[in-house]
Amino acid sequence: MEYYIEYIFAENFFIDFMLLYITGNLIKRKIIFKRLIVASFIGAIYVILTFYIGKIFMTYFIVKFSISLLMLAVAFETSNVISSIRLVLSFYIVTLIMVGITWMLYFFTNNKLTVNIILLSIFMGSAVLKYLFYEIKLRKEKSSFFRTITIKINNKQKPLKAFIDTGNELVDPMTGKPVIIVNIECLKDLLEDNLFIAITEFYKSKDKNYINIFLENNYKLKLRVIRYNTISNKGELMICIVPDNVTILSNDKNIIKADAIIGIHPQKISQNDDYDALLFKKLLDWECENLNEAEYKSC
Repeated sequence: MEYYIEYIFAENFFIDFMLLYITGNLIKRKIIFKRLIVASFIGAIYVILTFYIGKIFMTYFIVKFSISLLMLAVAFETSNVISSIRLVLSFYIVTLIMVGITWMLYFFTNNKLTVNIILLSIFMGSAVLKYLFYEIKLRKEKSSFFRTITIKINNKQKPLKAFIDTGNELVDPMTGKPVIIVNIECLKDLLEDNLFIAITEFYKSKDKNYINIFLENNYKLKLRVIRYNTISNKGELMICIVPDNVTILSNDKNIIKADAIIGIHPQKISQNDDYDALLFKKLLDWECENLNEAEYKSC
């Protein structure tokens, strides 16, 4: 079988260029085509030298790995070690997925490796990688919005997992305090039995008569009723409790004392049981202020 050096060079140059381009695009690196061309040229020259020189050491893993590091260093700028490691891992993930798809298509097309198969592999691999990276990014962003809160009512406290809902701008009209929405079942241990039953019956009732709840004077806590609108309904009523205090543990391990009230929701907050409470958008501003104060004190 005859091999043409021009074909081998062009094929490997094109493959290396696409692998580098897809890697840079997925991890949001600045794409400079001149640098990608030079890096791809290095990769293609390495293949030609390996093919024609035929020295065994050229096929050693350390040599291949060193060439890939050189290609990445030429193709992209790296600011620190963590960024470089992330770049290398992403490049090898892209390469492995592309190789796997190429071999799959090669097998299903009766062992024929054509230009069309290579192009199809690149297209399929790009789609798979974009989906995987999107899911990873989505999960990472979602996890950054989880917090642990501790609610204290009548000297009883309970920790809950909460999620920051940037659409939750509900506030107490009397005090302007933001509202943390909590599933009533999670508050059962903190509430007196008669109050828990009264609130449960309130939400089950169609006429939403909350007067009886406020006529009781032995609950030993402050109650509120606020009116809010949803997409499907307007003028909904929510029973709220003014807690003794609420603390929120942020992702940077800072504890924030939240000046907020607790809005009681009759149903599960999350259908997947990921969290039991909804925090408010203003918390992000509080965390930012808290972080700035900590940096200022450290200075």
